[in-house]
Amino acid sequence: MSRTRLLDDGQKVELSAWVDGLASWRVIAHHTFAWEASIWSAQKSFEKFMARELHDVSYFYAIEQNPSRDGHHVHALWADCEAVHRSTVWKAWHALYGRNRIEPVRGQADVVDYCAKYVTKAGAWWNVKIVAADLFRAARSCGTRAVEREASAASR
Repeated sequence: MSRTRLLDDGQKVELSAWVDGLASWRVIAHHTFAWEASIWSAQKSFEKFMARELHDVSYFYAIEQNPSRDGHHVHALWADCEAVHRSTVWKAWHALYGRNRIEPVRGQADVVDYCAKYVTKAGAWWNVKIVAADLFRAARSCGTRAVEREASAASR
């Protein structure tokens, strides 16, 4: 899991473009917990749920602190999920963990808004799992270019 450091506007745009370029995101999901989940509990619960219920779905998620009570919640993007019935997943999450909202991504603006709200915040914790081999290769090459740019900038 990675943690976002303080980013300038250009870095925020670059991180958002990287997330957008990882996959063709189809769903944005927001998952809460009935208890005051720690960062690590939220991570473990979300990843376990995805492995058990949606093992063929690629995802990117960010964990955010709850605004009005202790604990954390998850915001996620899903790809490779054309056969997934959102209402079935909603019921499964609700029965195990608590409230959630699962809705289709309507366009690139939804992904950019997601990144601006949840991923580019200083201190945000995030992770990604790419299932499809073609998406994995694309994500690796995209990530390699970003690392090379960062290393080049640091050496100047």
